[in-house]
Amino acid sequence: MNKKCLSPHDRYIRSIMTHTKVAREFFEHHLPEKIAKAINFTSLKAQKDSFVDDKLRLQIADLLYSVEFHGEPGYLYLLLEHASTPDKLLPYRMLKYTISVIESHLKKTGNSNLPFVYPLILYSGSKPFSYSTDFFDLFGKEKDLARAVFLSPCQLIDLTKVPDETLRDFFWFGAAALIAKHIHDPDILPILTTVLQLLKRIEKEGNIDYLYVTLSYIIEAGEIKDKEAFIETVKSNLSEVNEEKIMTLADQWKQEGYQKGIEIGTEKGKKEEKIEIARAMLSKGLGLDVISSVTALRSDEVKKLMA
Repeated sequence: MNKKCLSPHDRYIRSIMTHTKVAREFFEHHLPEKIAKAINFTSLKAQKDSFVDDKLRLQIADLLYSVEFHGEPGYLYLLLEHASTPDKLLPYRMLKYTISVIESHLKKTGNSNLPFVYPLILYSGSKPFSYSTDFFDLFGKEKDLARAVFLSPCQLIDLTKVPDETLRDFFWFGAAALIAKHIHDPDILPILTTVLQLLKRIEKEGNIDYLYVTLSYIIEAGEIKDKEAFIETVKSNLSEVNEEKIMTLADQWKQEGYQKGIEIGTEKGKKEEKIEIARAMLSKGLGLDVISSVTALRSDEVKKLMA
């Protein structure tokens, strides 16, 4: 067999299943009753799209059919599996392909409503398929936990709905949460006093990098009506913070963000720019973790510059 061509088995089934009458009979016979009743089979139409991974496209074929479910656009996705060895990860692959179908639909329609996609597998391998087709069985001992959580409503912590008093109770997370919550305020100074009380505790723990990263973010992204008052408030509350270091870090962070945003220059040029930024930050006495975070240089690369 020519390895550059789809297998004759998959080519044959794919060719036959593009005939509407064949496909309709197949689906009417094999779909669960609840699914079949929701479909308007006169709307069944084969599509040209394929969602199989590029490296598998010469080994596996798939077919997509557009169809109406209760009058709404949807799809039937059929994977033609003719493998010499059954694939235990087949349910996982089917999940990826189904997501790809949904993504393709969203791009084509610009709609935010997800289409219903019903996936099926037509298996004709040389050996009976011996693995489970239940996606959650792939999680082994944690399958019950996965089944209970996977595709359930996502956990979302909405900081806009969390009282400031609650956020202040966190030792490490509190300052970051308060800043993230109030960064869009017309003036960041009112919340700064509260945040500085939390940063004082962190300063006592010796985590100075936390202070500089937080303060430089405020400078870059927050609205500061009175900059002199801001600097004075910081200096009067944090003994280890140097005004020059704060401003230097903010400037460098902003410059790095600009470079990333416009994506100008070669990779070599970008790397050189990051190195120059790191050197400037080192000269101001900023820590390795902060420099690595801002420049995206690896820790070992920053250590070389320090040496």
